[in-house]
Parts: sequence; structure tokens; C-alpha cells
Amino acid sequence: TESLMCLNTVSIGYDGKIFDCDFNQQLGMGIVSQEEGGDEKDGSNFLSVHDITSLSQLQKYDITNDNHCFGCTAGMGSS
Repeated sequence: TESLMCLNTVSIGYDGKIFDCDFNQQLGMGIVSQEEGGDEKDGSNFLSVHDITSLSQLQKYDITNDNHCFGCTAGMGSS
């Protein structure tokens, strides 16, 4: 499991939004900010590169996951 993309790589959208992996980016499943407000449906509460000063700040956020993650954990995804 150490080779899973979501554990050591981030994807950045054209608008600066941060995603756990390229699959989550394509599915619009961003890292949800811990700030109040915003809407997950339109992505206005997703973290962006403008919200952080270091990648280490992302360690406090849960990894976004769903059924598509089974591909990577089975060794058939990008990992």
C-alpha cells in the first residue's frame, strides 16, 4: 500500500485546486477545506494551492476515496 498514488502524490487542477490523485481530479473529488462555507458540488470548498504554503499541511486531511480506489489497491490503477 506504500505505492498508492494518494499517499505520496497530489494532482493540481488548472484552477489551482488540489486533488489526492488524478482519478479524483477527473471525478471532481477535491480535498475539502476545513474552513466554513463553500459547496462541494461546485468545488468552492476544495483546497487550492493558494490555501497552503507547504505540502506537509495536507497531512491533516483525510484522503478522498470511493469505489474507483479499488483499482489502485488491487494494483490495477496508477499506483
